[in-house]
Parts: sequence; C-alpha cells; structure tokens
Amino acid sequence: MLNYPFMNPYQPQMQSNNGIVSVRSEMEARSYPIAPGNSVIFKNESEPFIYTKTMGFSQLDQPVFECYRLVRETAQETAGAPKTTETETCCSVELKGEIEALRERIEALEKPKKTVKKEVVADE
Repeated sequence: MLNYPFMNPYQPQMQSNNGIVSVRSEMEARSYPIAPGNSVIFKNESEPFIYTKTMGFSQLDQPVFECYRLVRETAQETAGAPKTTETETCCSVELKGEIEALRERIEALEKPKKTVKKEVVADE
C-alpha cells in the first residue's frame, strides 16, 4: 500500500513562480500559512496587486501584511519626464479648488467675530 501525504481538497492550489505565489484574492494571500521568521510575496492574478506577508520570529507576533498596486510606466516616464497618473491629471484642478475653498473657510473661522448684544424685552 502506497502512503500519500494528506491533501485538503478544500484548500486552493496555489502556484509558485520564482518565489512568488499566485493568488486570486487578498483574502487568499492573508490566509496563506507562513512559518515564523519568513516572508512570502504574492501576485494577485485577478487584480493589479502584489502582497507581502512577513511573520516575526515569535509565534505570538502578528504577521505584517502589505499591499502594493502595480502601475505600468511608459518609456517617457522612465526617461526622466515628470510622472503623472490619470487621477492627477483629471482631479488636480478639482482638488485645488476644494483645497482653496477649505483654506477660505479656515481663514474665516480664525477672524475674530463681532459680538452683537441683543436687548431682551420681557412681555408683560
């Protein structure tokens, strides 16, 4: 009789490529078991994210989980041209307007207010 290692049929099969583990979601990467004192890099196959999970040397330490977004750069950006993203070009004018409006509100709040005294007339 051959002795096969126990395999959990409900645990998803993850592929490792050059030390990078392929996952389908952030939850899958978060639940991946790691030995104390080790780190693992994950590549999300369904979204443009890379995750790292690092475990401390003590079993009582909480794992450190970090998420990084993959951003593709063009040849111009890598040649020294200033980097701009779509959100910076679309929202910069709108964001500047909001910042200016907030600055005006703060300045208005900082100005001393005039006190107005009202005379109270009692109804007889």
